Formats: sequence, structure tokens, C-alpha cells
Amino acid sequence: MKYKGGVPWPTHLAPRILIVDDEAPQMQALCNTLGDHGYETHGFRDGATALEALGSARFDLLLADLMMPGMDGIALLQAAKQIARTL
Repeated sequence: MKYKGGVPWPTHLAPRILIVDDEAPQMQALCNTLGDHGYETHGFRDGATALEALGSARFDLLLADLMMPGMDGIALLQAAKQIARTL
């Protein structure tokens, strides 16, 4: 059980956030900070791996770095919308 605003928040109700940043410290900091506030976070360092996760699980929000090698953040968001139209 996580806590949101000091109140117990069941993890099965926590909003799920997909975080993508090629810089591991930045990605981990976002995961930790948002996780401490009751969100269920899943971090990835590249767009292709993040899209695989998006294809196999439900997420409520996608946070992406704009400038990444290979697939940049805009291309990732465009591809993600094809997989999860309600994201």
C-alpha cells in the first residue's frame, strides 16, 4: 500500500505512469519522486522497450524525454497513440 497525501492508497488503484528517458538518473529520479506520491511508475531508457510494455499493460500517462537517440519523444508519443488510443 502506498500513500497519497498521507492517506493509504491501494496500489491497484494507483495511476500507472510510463516514464521514458535515455538518461538513467533522470528517469530514476522521476520514477522515485512520482512513486513517493502514490503513482505506480515504470521506467524505460528507450522508446522501443517502452512501446513493448505499453502493448502488454495499461498505463494512464506517458512521460517522455523529447531528445533521445533512435526514437525521439515525439515519435514515441505518435507510436504510443496507435497502441493505446486513450493514453
